[in-house]
Amino acid sequence: MILGTGIDLLKISRVKKVLDKYGDSFVKRIFSDDEIKNNKEMVLKANKLAKSFATKEAFVKALGTGFTKHIFFKDISLKNEKSGKPFIDLSNRAQEYLRKKTPNGYKTTINVSISDEKDYVVSNVIISLQKK
Repeated sequence: MILGTGIDLLKISRVKKVLDKYGDSFVKRIFSDDEIKNNKEMVLKANKLAKSFATKEAFVKALGTGFTKHIFFKDISLKNEKSGKPFIDLSNRAQEYLRKKTPNGYKTTINVSISDEKDYVVSNVIISLQKK
């Protein structure tokens, strides 16, 4: 059963423009410490950060909340398994909020799919429910 699905399409040049204008203040406001550490030395920094940003947007759409007093940008961190498969790591606050939205007797699984092309990234997030 699906709790929610979300998708976000983002033009990479928009992230590059904000990075050029606001630099570290933008990065520190939006991205988790792990995302910052993992993207600091990347040549394709705007592309990688655009993927993280789009995934955060797709997740809150799947959750059905958008960014509210319950969920902030830094509560959602995009990471990769050793195989390269992307996954979302949630802060304790975000995990608790997701638990409250999850019906009794169910657990959640978050699936992430990301794709990019020269100028765009797209991220799709599905939050599914499984009986415990």
